[in-house]
Order: sequence, then structure tokens, then C-alpha cells
Amino acid sequence: MEKGEAMETLETWKEELRRQLVEKAEWNLKEENIRFYEDGFQAGDDREEQELIRSTNIRYYKIESDVLKGNYLVLFLQKQESQMKTVCRFSLDYLFALYQKDGWERVWKEIQENITMSNRADRAGVLEQMHAYETAEEHLMIRPLNFTDNRYDLKESVYRQIGDMALVLYIKISDDKEQGLMTAKLPRHVFEEWGQNFDTVWENAMLNTYSMAQPRMYMTPHETTNPPYSKGAFMALGSSMQKIWHSQVPTVTTTRQTNGAIAMFYPGVRERIAEMTGGSYYVAFTSIHEARIHCEGSMSPRQILRSLKDVNHAFDKSEILSRKVYFYDAKKKTFEAMEL
Repeated sequence: MEKGEAMETLETWKEELRRQLVEKAEWNLKEENIRFYEDGFQAGDDREEQELIRSTNIRYYKIESDVLKGNYLVLFLQKQESQMKTVCRFSLDYLFALYQKDGWERVWKEIQENITMSNRADRAGVLEQMHAYETAEEHLMIRPLNFTDNRYDLKESVYRQIGDMALVLYIKISDDKEQGLMTAKLPRHVFEEWGQNFDTVWENAMLNTYSMAQPRMYMTPHETTNPPYSKGAFMALGSSMQKIWHSQVPTVTTTRQTNGAIAMFYPGVRERIAEMTGGSYYVAFTSIHEARIHCEGSMSPRQILRSLKDVNHAFDKSEILSRKVYFYDAKKKTFEAMEL
């Protein structure tokens, strides 16, 4: 069938796509391996689908929501040599546009390239394949470290410095229940080999990190102990969290909490906090895992610094992210370390 011929709507084309995918012997797809998700879909209690919807919304629309935006094809590829599944996700609207312009062969080429990249990473391991940006890009993430304490170790790394902190580019090696999250700093020479625009790589890695660990704000220390997923979702669509009072000192972290201070650098987070505080505010990074918010005028920055010094003194050096108090100026939209 030629391009566009008798395929008038996305809905009718989608069913033809399903039929032809099952017939593609080289991909060994069965009906249960092929799922279509429509705009507005909600996952209910299925954790796998919940994570899929959340990561899709963050990656494609930069929003946190449990309601899917857009139409998607998802292929679940079972590895014959293991119990692992590879998940390949495609925008249906994009595939349909490719079909209308160039026919089925262009659609198959797009799907095959995605499957091939996934298989390469699975077979050889992420570290062995990281020299190819197309394979590595979905595994990139960003972690916060103290720049001063790690200055020597960061010489061959890729990072952005903010005051006395460094946001460092890592590559995710694995992430499972048995071993947890395993990462490695991305070597600078590998980044240079890619020949990619720094800002593009950085934005992609930040979105990956956001997708893995969504931002959370807890109003009391008690709330940080085993909170449900929806607790503290101040950046989510329709969040009921609207106001930070001067007497409150909320904690900003992520759903994972480990390395959760990175949440302060997610797109839109600092601006949203300014809306909630009603203006400018101070930030004390009490560890690599969290930050504390103080409304301007609620406490002097010197008092905040004294408290921060006490916290840093009580914990291991590897947990320290900053020894400075930061100030977000709501009018200038700047975020800088204070010299106190």
C-alpha cells in the first residue's frame, strides 16, 4: 500500500500499524508486546504504566502529570537470553506524519533505529556504548556535588559550576531493586567526541533526571519519611500546594530523595517557589539530598548560615553540597551565593 493511500485518519492507520508490526518476523512482536496509549490515558494502580506516563509527560511536555498528553505507541521487547524487557516509545502523531510524507519504509526505519540502539546498550552495556551519543543520551543524568571538595576529581568531568557547587554530568549504568542506582561521571573526552551542543546535551540530561526523580516539597521533617508518591508534588498539574508562609521552612528534594538537591535546578522550580513564597527567598543546601527554603525576611541570612554550618559539621564531608547561603531574587530572576 502506498503512502497515504486509504489511510485517512490516525485511528484507522493505527490498526494497520498494529497488524503489520505483528507480521514483522524480525522483531518477533506479539499482540501483547504492542500497546497504544491515547491522549488523556490514566494508569490507575499499574506502576509500570504510571512510570511510563510520568516520564513521557516530563520528556515531551516538561510537566508532571499522571494523565498522558499525546498519543503513543509502546513496544515491549522481550530479550530471549534474559528476563529483561526493552521498552521503545514512539509518538504516534510523529510516526503518522512520517508515513504520510514518505510511506511505510520510513516508519519501519524509525522503529528499527530505536530498537537497534536499545539492543546495543543491552548487549554490550552502557559504558561500552557511551561513545555513541545516540545510545548514551537516554542514560545521562545530573548529580550535585560540592565543587571545592571535588575540584581535583572534576578536572576530567563535564559540569556546570554554581557558586561553590557543581552540577555534574553522569551516565546511568543500571537502576534496579537489587543494586539500586549505579552511575559514573561522564569523561570529558567522551563528551568532546560526541561533537554535540553542550546546552542540548545538558537539557536532555536534566529532563532524564527529572523523569527519574520528580521534585517534591515537604513542609515538615516528618513528611520526608516514606511519603506516598503524590505527597509534596508542588510542581504537578493541579497541585493544591499554593503558599509557603514565613513561619515555614520547607524541604525541597525529589521522590528518590538521594541526591535530591538537584530538584532546585529543574526547569521552573525556582520560579514556582517564588510564586509560593510571594517573592524572593533564601536557600540552604543542607546536604546533596535536600535544600531548605527560607522566605525573605523570615530569618537573617547570617542566622541561616550559622545553622547550615552546624548541619555540615554534623555530617560526613561527602554529604556536604554547599557552605554558602543562596538567594533567589524574584524580580531579577537570579540565583546566587551570598558573601556573608
